[in-house]
Amino acid sequence: MKRAHFIVGVAVAAAVLAVTPFLDRYVAYLVTIVAISSIGALGLNLLTGLCGQISFAQAALMGIGAYTAGNLCNAGLGLFAIPLGGLAAATASVVIGLPALRLRGLYFAIATLAAQFILEYLFKILEPLTHGISGLLIRPPTVLGFAIQDDRAYARLAVALLFLVWSGIGVLRATNLGRSFLVVRENEIVARGMGIDVARTKFWAFLLSGFIAGIAGAMSGIASRLANPEAFSFALSVDYVAMIIVGGQGTLTGPLLGAAFVTLLPEAIQRIGELFNTPSILSALREFAFGMLIILFLIFEPLGLMAVVRKLRLRLTASKPGGKSPAATTEAV
Repeated sequence: MKRAHFIVGVAVAAAVLAVTPFLDRYVAYLVTIVAISSIGALGLNLLTGLCGQISFAQAALMGIGAYTAGNLCNAGLGLFAIPLGGLAAATASVVIGLPALRLRGLYFAIATLAAQFILEYLFKILEPLTHGISGLLIRPPTVLGFAIQDDRAYARLAVALLFLVWSGIGVLRATNLGRSFLVVRENEIVARGMGIDVARTKFWAFLLSGFIAGIAGAMSGIASRLANPEAFSFALSVDYVAMIIVGGQGTLTGPLLGAAFVTLLPEAIQRIGELFNTPSILSALREFAFGMLIILFLIFEPLGLMAVVRKLRLRLTASKPGGKSPAATTEAV
């Protein structure tokens, strides 16, 4: 990660943290869900965008993090439940990722899809841990004896976690392991020829991606105070795949843009429907609009929103005296 990018990230996170105490509850709720979605999208992007392993089990891994953190919060562990939820999801992610040593591409994607449905079923039948279809009620975590139960406090916590994950992945990309991810993504045979241990590289990709997914799920369960099987269904996994496609696979900031776009789009359509007194009609069109936008992105801008941002930046730079030409290459941010 470039120093300038890190400074911008610190500035944005600090600005959001500074204004959250003054937000109304609904806006604080939106900040929270966008931050949680961004964390989950970053985790999937690490596995799919950086290492090239397609997964449809992101929602199930988040569910493991949510149920683990929920039970630990109810046991009085407070915020320590969040990283422990991440560890539980990381363990499950490695188990799910074992077939990747033999399966590739579409075959491995189908294996993760099977894992998603299996875990969804387990969430429903392991009632001592999950409370079945009714869901697990989660008590607010406590810090120094004070319960965190305000929407603004959840927003600050979610944004702080997002910044830690975002900066951590930025540092990871500059390491030998991060560069190994990229080589494995492009060609496993070439990676082996370069002396890269492909199995070990994939192991770390699954482990780290699962840990981040677990953190997102833990934060989601704590913020909503409920872990429910329906909240971690296959549809959510598809949403996360859409987030990294819309934002830009393999980039650092793209998943954040994709998460904000996919998360806020239904809210925006709902508000427009209420404004024109046609909520039922527009509500029915939300899924249609979402699917059409994904298709349009794949056709006209397969590299996602980050490619659009990069092109605009290049045009602005080229329009200035002494600026670089639009053909100049830029680092994936």
